Amino acid sequence: MKSSEKQVLEEFKIEFEKLKQMGFIDSRRFHDTGIGKTAEDLLGVIENNKDSADYKGVIELKSARELSQAMVTLFTKSPNPRGVNSIIRETFGYFDEEFRDSKILHTTFSADKFNTSKGKFGFLLDISKAEEKIFIKIKNLEQDTIDASITAFYPFEKLREIVEHKCKYIIFISAERKKQNGKEMFRFNKAVLLSGLTFDKFLDFTKQGIIKYDFRLGVYRKTKNPKLIGKNHDHGSGFRINKNNLSKVFSITELD
Repeated sequence: MKSSEKQVLEEFKIEFEKLKQMGFIDSRRFHDTGIGKTAEDLLGVIENNKDSADYKGVIELKSARELSQAMVTLFTKSPNPRGVNSIIRETFGYFDEEFRDSKILHTTFSADKFNTSKGKFGFLLDISKAEEKIFIKIKNLEQDTIDASITAFYPFEKLREIVEHKCKYIIFISAERKKQNGKEMFRFNKAVLLSGLTFDKFLDFTKQGIIKYDFRLGVYRKTKNPKLIGKNHDHGSGFRINKNNLSKVFSITELD
């Protein structure tokens, strides 16, 4: 760890200790991202979708509530070329059970074998070191043929940038939760640091199938703008990992 990174980590520890001393705090958001959003607001983090890390460009912050899920998101990023997710959803997706006119696509797959999506299509991550890209391959399972009509990929250069900035140091923040007068409240009590992931390790773990990929191409169901309900929405397609494999990918340190 560079001296500048150590300094940022020490600054975070000081700021997080202040959060712990504040006791129960009103949630800043009324759904599953409440812990993270509340912590980010109090730590002075501006919500964004940039490829740099949340806290002072060094530390990526995540809510420990995410650890209660089977899969933990490393980062989200739509593949190239721009707009290809919409084409994939319309071509290989299926109609939503509630909003019958909208197609969705929720499927998890990896680089070690094709998965099965609704029994019709299979998806696979294809790592090409020669072309320095990770391609998303799609197979028609009924015909046992690879679809060549759509090209979707991630350039190594962009993935390297994201991994080295957003995944180098990840801190999971946990909090005790309670409801008071109908409001959700948190008391922050623990932070765990994940470190040690390099781009080469990212490629290797992806090749092994430990790091997986999710299409989460759905629709708006709950939103402040009622006009959007039922409309297509990319909920954050990207690279994820089973929480049971975190120790294989990262060094894990509990912060005092």
